[in-house]
Amino acid sequence: MSSEDPAAEPTPPADDISALSEDQLIAAVRRSEEIRKTGRERTGRLLAELHRRGQLSWPAISRATGIRQTTAYELAVQFMPPDPGAEQ
Repeated sequence: MSSEDPAAEPTPPADDISALSEDQLIAAVRRSEEIRKTGRERTGRLLAELHRRGQLSWPAISRATGIRQTTAYELAVQFMPPDPGAEQ
């Protein structure tokens, strides 16, 4: 693997990955995972805010967003304030 920044390496169109070197493929996978993680974190924050406002239940949020209710909750829970009645 090269010591240069792999994210700076040019990449061919998404449908032509056969031309990528192993280093480029590894860099692309890492970048893709960074993007996915950032997107899921942002989605979690947005879902938590929707729920915090108190206008929508988890089933309603699920219907409105198309995200499964359990997935929506799992994404949001880390960004929600602790339940006042829950054990710390």
